[in-house]
Amino acid sequence: DAAEDSETDADIEETIFDRRDADLTPLIVSSARKLKRVLADEQNEVLDALRRSDPVRNLDALLPWVADHTERYASVIGDDLLLAANAGGAASDLEKAPKLRKAAGKQAVAEASERIGQWLVQPLRDRLERCVSDGDGDNAAITKKVRAVYRECKTRHIDEQLDDVIRVAHGHGLLGALAPDTPVEWTPDPSHDVCADCDDNRLAGTVAAGQPFPTGQMCTPAHPGCRCMLVAVPR
Repeated sequence: DAAEDSETDADIEETIFDRRDADLTPLIVSSARKLKRVLADEQNEVLDALRRSDPVRNLDALLPWVADHTERYASVIGDDLLLAANAGGAASDLEKAPKLRKAAGKQAVAEASERIGQWLVQPLRDRLERCVSDGDGDNAAITKKVRAVYRECKTRHIDEQLDDVIRVAHGHGLLGALAPDTPVEWTPDPSHDVCADCDDNRLAGTVAAGQPFPTGQMCTPAHPGCRCMLVAVPR
């Protein structure tokens, strides 16, 4: 019986979702490790500024502009984002494994970098802004709150948000590798719950690659936590 079970397990076909997770998990781990180092350095810079500065009442005294802040993070994990995009390109046709064009890879990385700003940098800045506002010039009080914010970001938010960011690079890489007007379907990962919006996209059936689904999205993921994928349909 054990031998039969082993053979059955071996015969189970790897799904596109299994392949995607196998490709992306090492990249998520790698990029999280890199960003946590950047966050640790940034925290030290902020705390040093709080020790040296006059009473701080504005976040600009502690951090660069939001665009520069986003670029700081995105540049550190750029290689991982490009690898995720290339994995998405290969997933667009598992038989031919097409090579992603350089321009399409660059666009996928840019899309993922934008999400770093939306999903990681801006929420972090909002929390730090509240620290500064609540501290009202009391740098010691601000320092205590800032430590807690960075600790939470490193232990929780980084892993959650990077999972989604890496999937953005993968999804856009997949779309970028498809020939124009290739028929595609929005396909939920059966091992995860599907939201109402993604279900609407699924019910739309076949859509030409590069055209929007009912929710306005052209490729996955639709939102943080989305595990759907585009799947090319044979003509």
